[in-house]
Amino acid sequence: MEIKRIGATILTATMVAGMLAGCSSSTEEATETVTETATEAVSETAAAETEASAETAEAETETAAAEKNIEATEITFWHAMSGALEEELTELTDLFNNTNEYGITVTLVNQGKYSDLETKLMASAAAGTLPDMAQAYNNYLTEYIDMVVPLDDFVANDFDNYEDILEGYREECSEFGFIHGLPFNKSAYVLFYNKTLFDELGLEVPTTWAEVESVGETILAEKNIPAIGVDDRAGFVEATIRQNGGTYLTETGAGFDTEEGKEAIEYIMNLYNNGYASLPADGEYFSTILSNGGIASYIGSSAGASYITAEGWELGVAAVPGNKENAAYAAGTNLVMFTQDENKQLATWEYMKFLTSTESTTEWAIATGYLPVRNSAYESDEYQKFIEADITAAAAYAEKDYLFVTPTFDATTAVRSQVNSTLEELILNKADGETAFNTLLETVNAQY
Repeated sequence: MEIKRIGATILTATMVAGMLAGCSSSTEEATETVTETATEAVSETAAAETEASAETAEAETETAAAEKNIEATEITFWHAMSGALEEELTELTDLFNNTNEYGITVTLVNQGKYSDLETKLMASAAAGTLPDMAQAYNNYLTEYIDMVVPLDDFVANDFDNYEDILEGYREECSEFGFIHGLPFNKSAYVLFYNKTLFDELGLEVPTTWAEVESVGETILAEKNIPAIGVDDRAGFVEATIRQNGGTYLTETGAGFDTEEGKEAIEYIMNLYNNGYASLPADGEYFSTILSNGGIASYIGSSAGASYITAEGWELGVAAVPGNKENAAYAAGTNLVMFTQDENKQLATWEYMKFLTSTESTTEWAIATGYLPVRNSAYESDEYQKFIEADITAAAAYAEKDYLFVTPTFDATTAVRSQVNSTLEELILNKADGETAFNTLLETVNAQY
């Protein structure tokens, strides 16, 4: 309506000017006066409308705030970030505290390592003193899942494009039958390798199981070092089974009692028994072993790239090799809400939305080496420029459509621990593939 009114004013002025133009030259001064008057009227109208629009926008903002009805409050967030990761989390949180319109203050509480956080959350759940929100893996929550605040209504009514969150993360955050969290510090397992060594031997980075074995044979023969190591043996077992088209765990026990599962375990044991793969020495990390030239490559978290020191050689990073299918293990926690106070729930949700926004997850990923949790962040100009210069981010980006997390059952934590130790023992004893397969099946099923 306002645009039509301005148009009518201009049209009237034009008509008047046209009529006066048809008279004698003595009317030219009058024509100019009328035109000037009409122009001034248009300017004044436009200015008034601009001011009105600004007032309307301000009123709408105030109305939106009033509709949410969030009172100023403090919320606590338990986390396990340290070093540069904690610094970045603090910067983001300070930004939220200083810019949110409700007077919400988030207090960060560092609970130490992930194992410390898990223990403290368990104790707090038993005592009924859980924080307002926390980082958590799904397996932390199985014994007190009824204390987690469902987020379905929050997502449905007050979240910007939930479908923009990567599908694998959405599935993980709905594993208990409702939306129990939002993804936060996510990393992907990638293949770090000594590119200088590979180039010297004329080798391409392996993309399949067969190529890993071929590269392993050459490296062992030429350099007398293993070709590959893995930081997470349980994750490697699951990834290998998935890459062969199999299932790792079900609700009732091991899912890999199949030909696909047997082939996967036999492949793993062949790598170690032939000397193509190795275990780390006690207390050592493969980032250190690779840095010191003791191994040609290893599969580890993308967030661990900063621990590799490439002095005198060039680091390469690639997607993990696959087989019948591609599958890469994804690690990292989710944001979970516990507070039962209605106002604090609304306040906590504002903070959770902030941390998972396109802008925040992009900044977090670039600053920390973790991965964005939104497709829009991956595709943003800022992140695309970043991965052009960051080979680790580029490798993780290549895997984003086939990342997976271990399904959560009551036995998941025990399975992970026992598979890690059992596989190590089998490797040290140079067990054959069939023995390893049967032993791992028994180990997994015994945890249920």
